[in-house]
Amino acid sequence: MTEHLEGQGMLPAEFPEPVLTCDLIIERELKDAFTQWELWTHYSDEHRKFGLHDKSDAAMAALYRYLMHLRAYIGSAVTVDLLRTIQGMAPGLADDIARQFDWTHESGESGELLWDWAKERGIDPETIIDEAKAEIIKREVT
Repeated sequence: MTEHLEGQGMLPAEFPEPVLTCDLIIERELKDAFTQWELWTHYSDEHRKFGLHDKSDAAMAALYRYLMHLRAYIGSAVTVDLLRTIQGMAPGLADDIARQFDWTHESGESGELLWDWAKERGIDPETIIDEAKAEIIKREVT
């Protein structure tokens, strides 16, 4: 004989995803910004221990960590600034905009989207990339 537990018929349960709000995303990004700031300054100090032209593995690892955390800090700080501005200008839309913004940047599709957004505005990404490559070659030759 099999016993049935109360509510067993509801399993497996489906739980809604947590509702992200603009405030929650700002809070998360503020915490990340301060964490990244501390990591950036730590690895900045570590990187300065190496000579300017030191290309050793240890020097390059310190440089990469330094730049990685700097980039992450800037990304979080800019996100907070943008979302706070949206909250001030369009408080009724801020949560929806913040969720869409968060999804776009967390999904990893930014590269493809940037390409599409440029094309929508009549900007040719291939031309810009080719110009950047030409500038790199020019700088390396001189």
